[in-house]
Amino acid sequence: MSDDIEDMDPAEVLEQANAALEAGDKDTAAKMFNAVGNLYMAVAEFEEAHKCFEDSLKIYKEMKDETGICDTMYNLGVAQINLEQWDGAISTLESAKDMFEKSSNSSGAADAIYGLALASLGQGSFDTAMDYFKKAQRAYGSLKNDQGVASVIMDMGAAYVDKEDWTTAETTIKKALKVYREIDDKSGVADALSLLGDIAETKGNQKKAAEFFVEAAQNYYESEIFDIAREVLERAEQKMWDVPKSTRRRLRRVIDELIDALPEEDESDEDGDDDFDEDLLEFQDDE
Repeated sequence: MSDDIEDMDPAEVLEQANAALEAGDKDTAAKMFNAVGNLYMAVAEFEEAHKCFEDSLKIYKEMKDETGICDTMYNLGVAQINLEQWDGAISTLESAKDMFEKSSNSSGAADAIYGLALASLGQGSFDTAMDYFKKAQRAYGSLKNDQGVASVIMDMGAAYVDKEDWTTAETTIKKALKVYREIDDKSGVADALSLLGDIAETKGNQKKAAEFFVEAAQNYYESEIFDIAREVLERAEQKMWDVPKSTRRRLRRVIDELIDALPEEDESDEDGDDDFDEDLLEFQDDE
C-alpha cells in the first residue's frame, strides 16, 4: 500500500479496496479496508468506518490471519464506542484483548483494556470502568508509555467530574497534568488546565479559575489549537472583575499578548464535532 494513503480521499481508497477484493487479492483488500476505516475515523465518519472495519475483519477471518483479526477487531471496537454501541464495543474489545494477550501483544492488550474502560463508562458501569482504567494505567506504565498513562488518568479525572466528585477529580487531573508536563505534551497540559479551571469555577474560586484558563490558553496557542485558545481566553476575560486587582493586572497583560498573537479567526471553520474524542485511542494500523 502507498505510504501516502493517509492523504488520500477515503472514497478513492475504498474503491481500490473493492477492486483488490474483486481481483482475489484478499490480503491487500483487508489492509485497505482497515486503512480506509481509519481514514473515516479521522474525519468522524464513524458509520462508514464501522462498515470498513467489518469488511476487513470478515476477510481476515477467512484468511485466518490472527494479527489482522486482532488489529481490525480493536479498531471496530473503537468505532463502536464512537457510535455509542456500548454492549457491542465491550464484546468486541474483550475479544480483541484476549487475542492480543494470547499473541503476547502487550501494547495492543493495553489499548483494548483502555477501550473497555471507555465503553464501560459509556454504558454507565462506573466502578467497572474505574477497574479497567486502573488496569490500563498499570499496563501502559509497564510499557513506559507515558502518553497512555496520562490519557488514562485524564479520563479518570473527567469521569469524576461527571459524577461531581470535585475533590477526587481535581486530585486526579493534577496527576495527569504532572505527567503531561513531564512529557512536554502542551495540548494535554492545556486540556488538564482547562478542566481544572472548570472545577475551580464550580467551587467558586474565580481567581484560580482565571489563572488556569489563561495558562491553558497559552498552551493551546503553543499547540496551534487556536480556536480553543480563543474560547478559553474569553472565559478568563469574563472573570477579570471577579479577581483581585493585582491578579487582574498580571493576567490582563498575558491575555492581551495572546489576543494580539492569535491569527485571525477563519469564519469558514465549522463547529467541531462533539462526539467521542477518537484521539484518546491509538488505532491499530495493519501494515
